[in-house]
Amino acid sequence: MAQSHHIPDGQLGPKLLASIAINIVILTAQLIGGMLAGSIALIADALHNLTDVAALCMSYGALRVSRRPASPRYTFAFQRAEVLAAVLNATSLIAVSAFVAVEALRRLSSPEPVAGGLVMAFAAFGMIANAAAAWLLRGHGSNLNIRSAVLHLVSDSVASFGVLIAGALIHWFGWFVVDPIVSLLLAAWMIRESVGLLRTAANILMQGVPDGVELALVESAIREHPLVEDVHDLHVWAMTSSNIVLSAHVVLPCELGEPERLETVKQLKSMLHDRFEVEHATMETETTGVCTGMSCDKE
Repeated sequence: MAQSHHIPDGQLGPKLLASIAINIVILTAQLIGGMLAGSIALIADALHNLTDVAALCMSYGALRVSRRPASPRYTFAFQRAEVLAAVLNATSLIAVSAFVAVEALRRLSSPEPVAGGLVMAFAAFGMIANAAAAWLLRGHGSNLNIRSAVLHLVSDSVASFGVLIAGALIHWFGWFVVDPIVSLLLAAWMIRESVGLLRTAANILMQGVPDGVELALVESAIREHPLVEDVHDLHVWAMTSSNIVLSAHVVLPCELGEPERLETVKQLKSMLHDRFEVEHATMETETTGVCTGMSCDKE
């Protein structure tokens, strides 16, 4: 089996900064190109690229913040800073998408001349540069934060390819109406991404069960342990998009001594981490029968 290329943690920060720099260049170039070519589609692609910059900045910020220790006031450190940033990013992107959609609808009724050649050139630049930025971050798939940033880069490269096709149709066939049509598609795509991001952020802030985790399956997995007699007050939520937290009351046989209790909890935490990616589990043990403290009163 081929081994995946892994980026050491010490190299990840500089590579993120390099990707941010690449995307700022793409954003600037496509905004200028869009204005020169008179293409709302190219401007929409540039604004969509703005989400890449925001996503990469959040990833870099999360990487830096994750290394800061907790404090008496912020006992979980600043892990949810990325959630607040995601909300701001999504709401601003919805506003930008609405502007693009309104302008595209205006041009749809009265198409304006567009320099197809310029659109093709700047779109091709954006497509290749985004692919290069994604390539820089390859091999760090175990980091969900980075995986989401790479997904942004790949999706924007695909969007640039769509604008490139539109530019070709305009350049060779003079179909100016393609520009506002592609703009509307990009605006719809950006709104869809933003709504999904807001939904995820709201679920985290409301401490809902994370996407991809079934509470019933978690409970069943805990009950599968041979020493677990019952489980209740089970809660699963997320501190961030990649940090799942769990708390539960686990009922164990009264006859178990303290070492056996600790070993059982250790086994349960290891299982929850391996099967459900739970990073932090707090488990309170209870006993059956009539017990006093850690001893069991047998009849």
